[in-house]
Amino acid sequence: MNVRGALVGLVAAGCLLSGTPGVAAKLEAGVLPATDLFQDGLIPRLRIELSAEARASLRSKPRTYVTATIREGAHVYTNVSIRLKGGPGSFRQLDDRPAFTVNFGRLAPGQKFHGLRKLHLNNSVQDTTYLSEKICREMFEAAGVPSPRAGHAVVDLEGRLLGLYVLVEGIDKQFLGRYFKDTKGNLYDGHSQNDVTQRMRTNSGESRKEQSALQALANAIREPDLQRRLTAVEKTLDLERFISFIAMEIIVCHWDGYALNRNNFRIYHDRDAERLVFLPQGLDQTFQRQNIQAFPPMVGAVAKAVFEIPEAAERYRARQLELLTNVLSVTPLAQHVSQVASNVDLVLQNIDPGASGSYLSRAGSFRRRIRQRLDGLKRQLSGTSSEDEYAQKMKLPGWESQVDRGDVVMREERGDNGHTWLHVRANAAGAGSWRARLALEPGRYRLEGMVKLQGVKLSEGDPKSGVGLRISRRKFSRKLTGDLGWTPLTFDFEVTPDKSEVELVCELRAEGGQAWFDLTTLQLLRRQ
Repeated sequence: MNVRGALVGLVAAGCLLSGTPGVAAKLEAGVLPATDLFQDGLIPRLRIELSAEARASLRSKPRTYVTATIREGAHVYTNVSIRLKGGPGSFRQLDDRPAFTVNFGRLAPGQKFHGLRKLHLNNSVQDTTYLSEKICREMFEAAGVPSPRAGHAVVDLEGRLLGLYVLVEGIDKQFLGRYFKDTKGNLYDGHSQNDVTQRMRTNSGESRKEQSALQALANAIREPDLQRRLTAVEKTLDLERFISFIAMEIIVCHWDGYALNRNNFRIYHDRDAERLVFLPQGLDQTFQRQNIQAFPPMVGAVAKAVFEIPEAAERYRARQLELLTNVLSVTPLAQHVSQVASNVDLVLQNIDPGASGSYLSRAGSFRRRIRQRLDGLKRQLSGTSSEDEYAQKMKLPGWESQVDRGDVVMREERGDNGHTWLHVRANAAGAGSWRARLALEPGRYRLEGMVKLQGVKLSEGDPKSGVGLRISRRKFSRKLTGDLGWTPLTFDFEVTPDKSEVELVCELRAEGGQAWFDLTTLQLLRRQ
């Protein structure tokens, strides 16, 4: 599979699953702008030329546009608007290795670069593989999440070779038009722990001071009744895309994104549907923190509030597993990474032989991290653990029942399949659990097993209600409600040297309903 085929296959799969095949069809036909840059692997060489006044301005006011000339071979682009960009970790001054935002049409209407009006040249100082932005944006696109595309370019600043850069498509009307009928809605800039509960900066839009859509979503996520919260959220948020957006942030270990850090995201107000859509940004540090679980504690206010709703949390789990099973196929993705890396290495051999010497090794490490992450998450979500990850199975003491409140009946039962079940039934509002206490050595552990539910109704005003696995004094990482057939559950935790005794908990807290925990499948595993 060539680079083009891999990308088309990934995007087509994701878009068809998400019900938006138009982008995949355009991509297959080759009618999207800059297909040579983003699909065919063209890496252009750009020479940026600035006047003395422009250089002085960028040194004193780096984020204010100045006028530049850009040369690509014999092709000359004049009256180009350019400024410096970057966050706390990636920003570099003009005389170092700066990153740029480049707008070809701002002062010269109709002028485009390979069909693009606006783009970014990222210095990739936090990603020495130059792969993270490109590969992860393609993965988001495959999942049905609107994402600007990425490629590469060699950048020269007035004869000073800056080196290889990551070229990223700008979020403008041209980009928005691929996904939305109305391209004049507000585009909100999410960074530095900003959120919908605060006033957000607007990058573009017809009514840039308008914040009512954000306020409506902020009000929706504050609704204490979870069922009413779900209804309110769906009125102002494209929930299906949001679930895919968060699922992908977690899959690619985007620790500096919206879900885990309220950073590096955009929100577009789709006025045609009257819903907000979250877009990924700043994907240069992905697949680095492999210990992020499938259900980590959420920091982003919308993610935190949405996944407190058991129905939404279950849809999130199902979507993650669907993406890992049906969309993000490990082998073609790994092949695609290798081909992109080979293309990059050919350029590095010409412009920076020293960097080229170790480049393929770094790219190979990135590829292995992707494979390990996708395989590991898939096992986690399907309730199976890798013998390589969790090789030591711990012997458990007997499980003891504990009624914490209300009319709760607890007993062991023998199933038709010969398995033993730990049964908890709440006849009214109540809480009951099965517990096992044991001493553990410091390390990382996973409690896992199968659970079945019938008629479990959450307790109003009790954020801890639901069915799940945990340890004492910790919350469920995933809680269930309603009616469910046998479903895998996992709970990951760490034991520190100062606290070795742990109490494992299989719990039901609800207004009513029953849960069965399959004792035959309940096990505690220690990570290697």
